[in-house]
Amino acid sequence: MGLIRLLVIAALIYIVWRVVKNLLSSPRQDTPPASGGRQELMRKCAQCGVHVPDHEAFTHNGQHFCSMEHQRLYLEHHDQ
Repeated sequence: MGLIRLLVIAALIYIVWRVVKNLLSSPRQDTPPASGGRQELMRKCAQCGVHVPDHEAFTHNGQHFCSMEHQRLYLEHHDQ
């Protein structure tokens, strides 16, 4: 009878521990996600390889760039 009681107590302690761990690790609902909950397409700069959000990328003939300067440098180098 003592072994069964010990197993029940150990199981209860384990369950309580898991519930507390889950409660402490769950994200708070009062803090909104940094991105507003939406994902955004990232584009890789053809000149330097840096990834920039799609709405900030400069595009020319299917190539994407992180700045107009990198677009200019790329076109100068590859149009020759």
